[in-house]
Amino acid sequence: MDQATKKTVKTFCYQCVAGPDLMEIEVENGTATRVEALYGIQDAHPGGGRVCVKAYGLIQKTYNPHRIKAPMKRTNPIKSKDQDPGFVEISWDEALEIISEKLKNIIATGLTDSSGYPRVAASFGGGGTPTQYMGTFPAFLSAIGNVDLGFGAGQGVKCYHSEHLYGELWHRAFIVAPDTPRVNYILSCGHNGDASTGVAGIWRHADARDRGMKRVQVEPHLSVTGAVSAEWIPIKPKTDAAFLYGVLNRIICERDWREVCDIPFLTEDTNAPYLIAPNGYYLRDPKTKKPMILDLADNKAKPFDADITDPAMEGSFKLSGLEIGADDQTWDHQTAEVKPAFQLLIEHIKPYTPEWAAKECDVPADQIRTVGDEFLGQACIGDTIEIDGETLPYRPVAVLLGKTVNNGWGGYNCCWARTLLLCLVGALEVPGGMMGTNVKLNRPGHNRFASAVKGPDGFMNYPFNETSKEKWNSDPHIRNAYRTLVPLAADSAWSAALGPAHLPWLFQKKPPENWPVPTKPDIWFCYRTNPAISSWDAPEVAKRVAEFPFIVAFAYTHDETNHFADILLPEATDLESLQLIQVGGTKYVEQFWTQQGWTIRQPAVDKTVDSMDMTDIATELAYRSGIIEGYNK
Repeated sequence: MDQATKKTVKTFCYQCVAGPDLMEIEVENGTATRVEALYGIQDAHPGGGRVCVKAYGLIQKTYNPHRIKAPMKRTNPIKSKDQDPGFVEISWDEALEIISEKLKNIIATGLTDSSGYPRVAASFGGGGTPTQYMGTFPAFLSAIGNVDLGFGAGQGVKCYHSEHLYGELWHRAFIVAPDTPRVNYILSCGHNGDASTGVAGIWRHADARDRGMKRVQVEPHLSVTGAVSAEWIPIKPKTDAAFLYGVLNRIICERDWREVCDIPFLTEDTNAPYLIAPNGYYLRDPKTKKPMILDLADNKAKPFDADITDPAMEGSFKLSGLEIGADDQTWDHQTAEVKPAFQLLIEHIKPYTPEWAAKECDVPADQIRTVGDEFLGQACIGDTIEIDGETLPYRPVAVLLGKTVNNGWGGYNCCWARTLLLCLVGALEVPGGMMGTNVKLNRPGHNRFASAVKGPDGFMNYPFNETSKEKWNSDPHIRNAYRTLVPLAADSAWSAALGPAHLPWLFQKKPPENWPVPTKPDIWFCYRTNPAISSWDAPEVAKRVAEFPFIVAFAYTHDETNHFADILLPEATDLESLQLIQVGGTKYVEQFWTQQGWTIRQPAVDKTVDSMDMTDIATELAYRSGIIEGYNK
């Protein structure tokens, strides 16, 4: 081959949350032929410049003969799985004009319908990655002004849904990761990291195993990750919570927790010593209304931030104080029986013995005890480590949960048990232990430390959606009603996706009593997602999709969802399109950068079909719909 016909083009792959991987595309005679690593940036890239295997599929993706080759419109008005849509090719001008005319009508007549819902809706797939390859389409949606992002694309089925919500509440952790370079023991419940964490994650864990880190893989089948772990423990599907509760029981009830737990961490960084009043809320100081702790040094209950020498962790006490419940209901207690929160934890965990857990999860009781003992033995309680001149606690143990473990039924219990295990040994947010990597519900989203604002009771403040009688959002503003139904969902740009995203599909057929009429959006944009097969009740979702009056699907190939579309728009693939994105900081699956900066995805080859770059599509739609000024802002 004449070298003059060859060239290389630098770009990136962001097909999943393990990205971005920066790379070069080798092009011969205008055809992409190879994907090459960028070893020249090995000191900056978390994966040492290497490229994940998924990136190699971008060549196949670009030259797939089954791609939608031009914009298409439906000619059969009947939307049904057993009906041929009758798609016919049309020009980009016609396709964009059809869409923009509908948008102009919506903008002119009002963005919300009679139920108060947005008349424009959009759903994205890809677990938080679409903004890395959808160009300026988010700016286009923002320029419209009111868009319902609450129709789910399968959230909860295929993502870390519980971990996102509870993790952000407990320690600002939309996603958690072990301090892999320093951790010595990982208890992994179904976390298949060696198949899903990309170059950086797999590399880090391989190095950790090489230096002696032990990973115990608990899962029903032997995965790739289990195969390279030190130990595989088979378990009955969806019983991980029982297993983890058995481990908790071993540590708290069977072992002497005073000897094996990190008492300073529990007393100083958790609510373990906080006194709980008879109705289940904190016992508060009547003057300051702060939660109280019993100081055994002088046998007095004091506000949590007072000078406390010996906080009570167990027992029952007769004390006076104020209890504040829901909707500011108050109880003025005089010598009521109260207990430290840790005492209630002991009582709560006591029934969940290893024998009980063994019957539930099929893991032998002795093996559950062994895991608990190993976890304690590797926790190095009391040890410290010096990093950049700072002396910090060193707790080299971690617990990972797989996707199906921490979502669905039992998801909360698994997340709670995992976080509690780490708290018992002080391995949360310390070197060697388990750490959050980013935030999406709390703000600012680019700096999780800045999002950690002190609250009134000694914990981080959290932007709960209101639940009080006066301020509760009784009228849903979008169809999944996250402000109304989910206090934990907060109200950020990510909240709609982390709300009850399956409910809009269900409510289209059978809404709750006294619920606004579940109207259908006038336009639904469907981008890189296929909810007709990826949702909890996929056949039912497909029926609801078929009822939507007008669907615009960004289509790569024909699929189960865009089968019901009115317009198909073939976007340019990653090797054909242009986008600038920001990189740096900590993000997902151990893709941790030590530098901040920007990287560009640039076209390596000409478009192979009559497709269009997402930014060009968004710009054209904004211009034709009359919202170009807002779009440019």
